[in-house]
This record gives sequence, C-alpha cells and structure tokens, in this order.
Amino acid sequence: MAYIEDEHQYPDEVRRLVRVVNAFTNASLERLQDICTVHFGVRPSDEQIRNWITEDTGEIVRNDLPTYSGIYTYDEQYLRIDGKRAYRLLLYDDLMGAPVAEQVVDGCAKATVREFLTTALEDKPIFVVTTDGRSDYAEIVEDDLGAFHHRCHYHFLKNGEKKLREKVFQSVRYSNAEKLHAAIVWSEFKSVFAASSYTAALQRLEAVLDKIEHLPPAVRTYVEEVMENVEKFVVHLRDEWVPSTSNNAERYFSHTKSTQVKRRFRTHEGVQSFLKTQMTVRTVKHGYISREASLARMRELFPDIEMEAVIPLLTETKKRYLWSRDLEAG
Repeated sequence: MAYIEDEHQYPDEVRRLVRVVNAFTNASLERLQDICTVHFGVRPSDEQIRNWITEDTGEIVRNDLPTYSGIYTYDEQYLRIDGKRAYRLLLYDDLMGAPVAEQVVDGCAKATVREFLTTALEDKPIFVVTTDGRSDYAEIVEDDLGAFHHRCHYHFLKNGEKKLREKVFQSVRYSNAEKLHAAIVWSEFKSVFAASSYTAALQRLEAVLDKIEHLPPAVRTYVEEVMENVEKFVVHLRDEWVPSTSNNAERYFSHTKSTQVKRRFRTHEGVQSFLKTQMTVRTVKHGYISREASLARMRELFPDIEMEAVIPLLTETKKRYLWSRDLEAG
C-alpha cells in the first residue's frame, strides 16, 4: 500500500470519493480512511480527511434558496458533541421543501432561539411559523417576528395523552366511570384536529365544550387552551398551505441521520460543516428549485457533475415538480 504524506497532493479521485461518501453516508473518519485504502491504496490522516469535508459555515448554516414562501416550521433536536449536551436548531421552509437555516448551540434558552430566528429570517417574508408547544415560541414568533404562530397539534395531543395517562388513568383519585368519561371526551376532542374543514373543527370543539365541566383538571386544561387560542391550532384547516404539524422538520432531522453526528465530530464547526453538506444534498433531492439551481447546488460539492448524474438522486415528488415546470415553459 502506498502512503502519501499529508503535505503532498492527493489525486482528485481520492478527494472526490471522500466527499461523495461523506455526503451520502454516515461513515466515520476511520471508515473513510478504510475506503481510500481499499480503492486507492492510500490512507490519508484524520486531519487530512477532515480538511476535505469541512468548510467554514459561520455560526448559522444558511441555505441560499431562490425564493422563500413565508411558511416555516421551527424545531430543535438534542444531541451530544464530544460528550457534552448541545442543540441543533432548524428553520424549515414548508412550501419550498427545504431548510432555511441551522445552528448548533450549547443551550436552548429563549434568547438563543430568538437570535437564531430573527437572524435567519432577516429580509425574508414571514407569514406563519409552526412550532411545538414550548411557551416561549408564541412571544418570539408574534412579537419579535411579527408573524402568526401555529401550534403543532401532534405534539400538543401527544403531551395531552401523556397527562391523561399519568394524571387520570394511573391515579386512584378517579373512579372507573370518571376515567371512561375522560377517555370518551378526549377521543372526541382529538377529532377536532382531524376535521375536514375549519367550520367542522369549530363545530366539533363546541360539542366537546359542553362536556368538560366534570372532566379531571389535567384534561380540562388542555381543552380550554384550545378554546382560548383556537386559531393557533386549526389555522391549517383554513389555509391549506400551512402544515398541520412540524413533521416536515422531523423528517428532515431523520433524513440527515442526526443521531450519528455525536459519534462523528468533536466540535461545533465539524457538525455544522456536516449539516451544510446534508443541507445541500437534501435541497437538491427534495427542494422545489429549478434544474439549473439544483445542478448549481450539487456542483458546490462536486464541481464536475452533470445533470444526468443528478436526476437519479431526485425524489419522485421533485421529478414531478420539474416535469410540471417543463410543461409550463412549453
């Protein structure tokens, strides 16, 4: 096997293979070394490989989309870097099908989230931001961003069912009849969010409100919160462009294999460089951007790639989008 000192120039094929594997897999630095050894008979050092796959992203990893819809989802994910707790903040454009920005931070205080969102959305249209139920979000979205705050009903109902289970079903304070009544009313309450229209949702909510007087406080509080802020929870039924949940962000997290990040990197810079690569790949594969923009984005990673090699990577939804653009163009 031929070893090449790091101060010498590696063949372009070696660097290209490392970047390809890094972009489409979760291979560790050692695995990347092994691949170079098997394919080319060389073994670059950890530092050399890290230099090839790391770029300076700045504090916030930004995605340069051709346009922004104004309909966003914000979410965050817990991870560990070098054994220490950290958070991955994500702003996702729901209509463009692509992330707007990401940042890795040590803590997730209100001021940190505010700074991330206001910076990421500076000079961009902002109409609606969907989040989970953290109390800080409403103030940030409404007061600092001047947008409409939409609550993800999946997280809301999930937390409500947890309280129902822990505070009612597992409690000895309530009789079986009371527990059954709570379960029935909760089931009817959940149907509000599954309504086919905004009007139907309001009608179902009104029907539930007539039954909450004798509910256990843990359940009644949840129903009353929706009653007092109904627009925050069912605006997706009035405006079809607003997503009902934060699932777009959740899926993006799962697609970029974030659980592997803590095993691969020891610094925030390394993680954010990885996220930048994943952001580019996911935008090309899923984002509603043109052929030309998709090719330009892919060439940021692989300068010599042609569109013929990019097409097989695209999702069926993305292919249909490009096909519809072709039809419109005649």
